[in-house]
Amino acid sequence: MSGLRRSDSPTRAGARAVEWDARHGLVKVNPIVAWSDDDVARYAAARDLIVNPLVERGYDSIGCRSLHPPGRGREGRWAGTDKTECGLHAGPDSLLPVRV
Repeated sequence: MSGLRRSDSPTRAGARAVEWDARHGLVKVNPIVAWSDDDVARYAAARDLIVNPLVERGYDSIGCRSLHPPGRGREGRWAGTDKTECGLHAGPDSLLPVRV
């Protein structure tokens, strides 16, 4: 399961709800792949979910290494590199039990 969304970045624009991840040898399910930022905000508000306080301060993307300037989303997240993801994606050997 992932929280990957097409609206996150151009590299995710073609993401599907169910995909084969050849690198990790597993099926990847992206249940909110078609959600917009507004969809996520409405879902969180309707369920009174905790949202990172930095989101309210204008940080659209909170990466694993640094914050990105308010209002600039994922722009410049990995400036100067060919990297597009932070590496938090887990393979089958590192999956943890998930409480649903």
